[in-house]
Amino acid sequence: MDEKNRNLVELFEIDDGSLQGLRPEYIFALGFEWAMFQQRLSGGAPFTTLCLPENRQRFVGMAERRNRFVEDRQTTSPEWSEIWVGDYMAEAPSQAAK
Repeated sequence: MDEKNRNLVELFEIDDGSLQGLRPEYIFALGFEWAMFQQRLSGGAPFTTLCLPENRQRFVGMAERRNRFVEDRQTTSPEWSEIWVGDYMAEAPSQAAK
Protein backbone atom coordinates (compact mmCIF):
# COMPACT_ATOMS: atom_id res chain seq x y z
CA MET A 1 0.00 0.00 0.00
CA ASP A 2 1.27 3.47 -0.85
CA GLU A 3 2.11 5.70 2.16
CA LYS A 4 -0.03 8.48 0.71
CA ASN A 5 -3.13 6.29 0.93
CA ARG A 6 -2.76 5.53 4.64
CA ASN A 7 -4.02 8.91 5.85
CA LEU A 8 -1.02 9.28 8.16
CA VAL A 9 -0.41 12.55 9.93
CA GLU A 10 3.29 12.21 9.08
CA LEU A 11 5.10 9.82 6.77
CA PHE A 12 7.37 7.31 8.51
CA GLU A 13 9.40 6.53 5.38
CA ILE A 14 10.23 2.99 6.46
CA ASP A 15 8.79 1.00 3.57
CA ASP A 16 12.18 0.92 1.86
CA GLY A 17 13.46 -1.98 3.96
CA SER A 18 15.73 0.29 5.98
CA LEU A 19 14.68 -1.41 9.22
CA GLN A 20 15.43 -4.94 8.05
CA GLY A 21 18.08 -6.64 10.15
CA LEU A 22 17.93 -4.13 12.99
CA ARG A 23 17.26 -5.24 16.55
CA PRO A 24 13.79 -4.43 17.93
CA GLU A 25 15.35 -2.30 20.68
CA TYR A 26 17.16 -0.20 18.10
CA ILE A 27 13.99 0.21 16.03
CA PHE A 28 12.22 1.37 19.20
CA ALA A 29 14.99 3.95 19.75
CA LEU A 30 14.56 5.16 16.15
CA GLY A 31 10.81 5.57 16.72
CA PHE A 32 11.27 7.37 20.01
CA GLU A 33 13.83 9.69 18.43
CA TRP A 34 11.41 10.30 15.51
CA ALA A 35 8.59 11.28 17.92
CA MET A 36 10.86 13.68 19.83
CA PHE A 37 12.03 15.31 16.59
CA GLN A 38 8.47 15.69 15.34
CA GLN A 39 7.45 17.32 18.63
CA ARG A 40 10.34 19.80 18.53
CA LEU A 41 9.63 20.56 14.88
CA SER A 42 6.00 21.35 15.72
CA GLY A 43 7.17 23.95 18.25
CA GLY A 44 8.31 26.25 15.44
CA ALA A 45 11.58 27.41 16.99
CA PRO A 46 14.95 26.70 15.36
CA PHE A 47 16.95 23.89 17.00
CA THR A 48 19.86 21.52 16.61
CA THR A 49 19.74 17.85 17.53
CA LEU A 50 21.77 14.68 17.21
CA CYS A 51 20.15 11.62 15.68
CA LEU A 52 20.94 8.07 14.72
CA PRO A 53 22.16 7.74 11.11
CA GLU A 54 19.07 5.82 9.99
CA ASN A 55 16.85 8.79 10.91
CA ARG A 56 18.94 11.46 9.18
CA GLN A 57 17.07 11.46 5.86
CA ARG A 58 13.70 10.95 7.58
CA PHE A 59 14.23 14.07 9.68
CA VAL A 60 15.43 16.17 6.76
CA GLY A 61 12.37 15.09 4.74
CA MET A 62 9.99 15.83 7.60
CA ALA A 63 11.40 19.34 8.07
CA GLU A 64 11.31 20.04 4.32
CA ARG A 65 7.66 18.93 4.09
CA ARG A 66 6.91 21.50 6.81
CA ASN A 67 8.72 24.20 4.82
CA ARG A 68 11.57 24.56 7.31
CA PHE A 69 15.18 25.28 6.43
CA VAL A 70 17.16 22.16 7.38
CA GLU A 71 20.73 20.90 7.12
CA ASP A 72 22.25 17.60 8.11
CA ARG A 73 25.81 17.85 9.29
CA GLN A 74 28.47 15.23 9.87
CA THR A 75 29.80 14.82 13.37
CA THR A 76 33.10 13.38 14.49
CA SER A 77 31.25 10.20 15.48
CA PRO A 78 29.91 7.81 12.82
CA GLU A 79 27.15 6.76 15.24
CA TRP A 80 25.48 10.19 15.16
CA SER A 81 24.33 12.81 12.67
CA GLU A 82 23.55 16.42 13.53
CA ILE A 83 20.37 18.00 12.19
CA TRP A 84 20.03 21.77 12.21
CA VAL A 85 16.49 23.09 11.73
CA GLY A 86 16.06 26.78 11.05
CA ASP A 87 13.14 29.09 10.49
CA TYR A 88 10.27 28.64 8.09
CA MET A 89 11.22 29.37 4.51
CA ALA A 90 9.32 32.02 2.60
CA GLU A 91 7.09 30.69 -0.14
CA ALA A 92 8.29 31.15 -3.67
CA PRO A 93 6.49 34.04 -5.43
CA SER A 94 4.88 31.62 -7.92
CA GLN A 95 3.39 29.55 -5.05
CA ALA A 96 2.19 32.58 -3.07
CA ALA A 97 0.18 33.82 -6.06
CA LYS A 98 -1.87 30.62 -6.26
